[in-house]
Amino acid sequence: MADSRQVTFLADTLHFAIDGHSTLATMSSSTQMEAMNQSPMAVSLPNSDQLYMKSALGETYLVQISWPLSWLTGRFFEGSAPVIYIVDGNALFLTATEAAWRRAAESRFVGGVVVAIGYPLSGKVYDSKRRSLDLTPPTVTPITGFGGADSFLDFIEGIVKPHVQARFPQISISREALYGHSYGGLLALHTLFTRTRLFDCYIASSPSVWWNDHCILETAKKFLQQDQRPDTHLPSLIVFWGSLEQKPHQWGDESLDQFESRQHIASIFRTTENSIQICEMLRGSPHLNAVLMNEFEGEEHTSVMACSMTRGLTEFFENWPFKG
Repeated sequence: MADSRQVTFLADTLHFAIDGHSTLATMSSSTQMEAMNQSPMAVSLPNSDQLYMKSALGETYLVQISWPLSWLTGRFFEGSAPVIYIVDGNALFLTATEAAWRRAAESRFVGGVVVAIGYPLSGKVYDSKRRSLDLTPPTVTPITGFGGADSFLDFIEGIVKPHVQARFPQISISREALYGHSYGGLLALHTLFTRTRLFDCYIASSPSVWWNDHCILETAKKFLQQDQRPDTHLPSLIVFWGSLEQKPHQWGDESLDQFESRQHIASIFRTTENSIQICEMLRGSPHLNAVLMNEFEGEEHTSVMACSMTRGLTEFFENWPFKG
C-alpha cells in the first residue's frame, strides 16, 4: 500500500506548471467531449508580434519580435534588457523564442528581446535567392545575386533597430548581439570586421568562410591591422560548428555514392578547420574583448543550428561580459 508521500508524489505528477499556476492534467468526461468537438484553431504565440518592413531599396522583410513571458505586455516592463538580432528569421524565430522562454526556470535567467529578420514566405523557411544576396559581403568584382550584405546591414541599422527601440520605449537596451548561421555566420563576421560597433556580440554559427575563395580572411586581416583606439567597450565573438560538418558519417539508408558526394562537399567547405582558423587569427586582438568557440559533437550543418542558437542566446543573455 502506498504511503502518504507516494500518494502526494503521484498527485503532483498529474499537474503541469503553467505560468506559475498549477492546472490539473485530468479532465472530466464531459470536458473531454467538449474539447474533442471543438474545431482546430491556429496556434498563437503570446508576447510576440510581427510586421513587414521595407528597406531603402524597396525590399520587404518579415520582422518578428518576442519578449519574456514575465513581461505582461511589451510596454509593461521597465529596466534594462539585452536584444539579440537573428537573420534567417523564418527558420529560427520560434527556436530562439522558446530557448529564451525556457531559461526563465533557471536562477540565472536574464530576460531579453528576440528580433528575427526573415522574408515574406509561405510553405518554406528559406528564400535561397534573397539570403544569398543579403548575407554575403561585397566583392571587388561583383557577383550576380551575391554581395548585398552592406545594404542589408543598412536596413538593420537604420530601420529595424530604431523600430525595436520605439517598440520598447521604456527599456534601456543594455547590449545587442547579431546571430547568423552559414551565410548568416559569414554576415556576422563581415559585420564585426567592417561595422565593429554595430553590435556588442557576434555569434557566427558554421560561418561560410570558404565563400568566394575565403575572402573574409582578407577582411579579417585588415581588421586586425587597424590602429588601436582607446575603447573600453570592445565586442566579443562566438563561433560554433558541428563535428559532422567536416567529417560526416554515413547514414544507415545512404548509398555509398551519396555519402562520398557529401564527403567531397565537406572537404571543400572545411567548416571545422575554417572556424578554428578564424578564431585563432582573432584571439588576443586588442580590438576584441573575447573570442569563444565550441564544436557540437554529433551535429551536422542544419541540426547544429538549434544547438548554436540556444547556446549563443544563453551565453549572451546570462554570461555577459565574456572572459577571453
